[in-house]
Amino acid sequence: MAHVASLLAFLLLLVDGCALFAQSLPQRYRETGEIRWGADAEGGAPFVFVDPNNPRGGEVGFEVDLAAELGRVLGVRFRRVQVPYESLVQVLDRGDCDVVLNGFEATPARRALVRLSRPYYVFQQQLSVGAKFADVRGLDDLVGKRVGVLGQSQSHQLLLARPGIEIVVYESNVTAYEDVVNGRSAASLADVPIARALRPMFPQLRDVGEPFGAYHYCLGVRRSEPELQRALDAAIGALLADGSLERIYRRWSLWTDAQQTLGEPAVAYAYGDAAGSATTAGDGAFDWGMAMALLGQGAMRTFGISVVSFALAVLLGMAVALWRLHGPRPLRWLAVVYVELLRGTPILVQMLLLYYGLGSIEWLQLGAVEAGVLGLALNYAAYEAEIYRGALLAIPRGQREAAMALGFTTAQMLRHVVVPQALRLSLAPSTNDFIALFKDSSIVMVITVVELTKQYQMLANQSGRFIVLGLVTSGLYLAMSLPLAFLARRWERAMERDHA
Repeated sequence: MAHVASLLAFLLLLVDGCALFAQSLPQRYRETGEIRWGADAEGGAPFVFVDPNNPRGGEVGFEVDLAAELGRVLGVRFRRVQVPYESLVQVLDRGDCDVVLNGFEATPARRALVRLSRPYYVFQQQLSVGAKFADVRGLDDLVGKRVGVLGQSQSHQLLLARPGIEIVVYESNVTAYEDVVNGRSAASLADVPIARALRPMFPQLRDVGEPFGAYHYCLGVRRSEPELQRALDAAIGALLADGSLERIYRRWSLWTDAQQTLGEPAVAYAYGDAAGSATTAGDGAFDWGMAMALLGQGAMRTFGISVVSFALAVLLGMAVALWRLHGPRPLRWLAVVYVELLRGTPILVQMLLLYYGLGSIEWLQLGAVEAGVLGLALNYAAYEAEIYRGALLAIPRGQREAAMALGFTTAQMLRHVVVPQALRLSLAPSTNDFIALFKDSSIVMVITVVELTKQYQMLANQSGRFIVLGLVTSGLYLAMSLPLAFLARRWERAMERDHA
């Protein structure tokens, strides 16, 4: 009977404690009974992901379990909101989610932008190396080599402090590992939970050395909500005290001796309200000179990629148009298939297939910039081909017949009579296409090219200055595209005068 009484007393205490935690929540969460937590389920193992063995079973992951336990303690429902990992902070600031729970590392940049809860997990870093780089035995051996990391991560911050390493930023650890396997990168640095979760997918990689460091995952909260932060701190403390955290981590094979430090005051209170008084994004600490230099570099890369891509698109587009109108039947059919295939599928898919898909075949591997240029050129050549085909058909048949009557061959007729006139007719619409390609060149950032848009995204994520940096970036795009638009209008007026 004594054991039963003790158990009942414990349960009553637990209920009273949960009620107390619930009362600590801001009123709006108590009224709605819900807290929205932002996380990216794409490639999100072991944090939050869809179980490939049971896709209908919903989302799983140790942070899914943690969210459920936090909701139990606080007396609310935790509902996940899909948020791209690189956009966690800005989506939180927008109010589209209430907290961030997604392997959210306590980096200095993030401490300046959001409040951080007390840590709920201690993680280390793991360096993984490809088969072609057997000489790499640690970070010191990576000078002069490409190393892939997740953008805005602790791994990224660690490598930035080591000059001489060529850092390649990815939006997913999966693609970072893909490039290591394909030999494009020498190694990848990632959090241990991520490295272990992805290891079955990449048996070709080898881990170098023992995991190192001691870093923290925390929940991110808007700076304006200290009450929510403190309620989450209390809930994490309760889960640590009653063993719920340890049970979750053991279930996912994530428990390490380092987790025992979570209850130590130096760790438990490492962030807390200190995050609310951290350096803000608007206090003048931002290096504008460096930012403008980086944006300028991104703009030059964007311009170079655009010019080379469009030059190739013009040449290929004219060839495809001529094949379709004057080539032998096999070439005509090939031209039709090419145009419809490239116009009918998303350029994003084409770019990923070109870089990552063909990258698995060693002799077809292209660098990121080369793949970006080729992808844009192939896509826009399909549109240019239709512009040129229309221009070619606009040349009166009588001119072609007259040229043939004078003894011109088909090739001579096209070269000296038809094509020059068709090019003049296509100048204006082709210029408009170039402006469109110029803006679409930002798509190459999905294959790790740091052009103008990607550079803006990285700087804005680090500083929180989305508006000002966005206006500067837009100004750079306008400065490069407006002259082209001006030329297009002049060509249109010139052609109108010629036909008047």
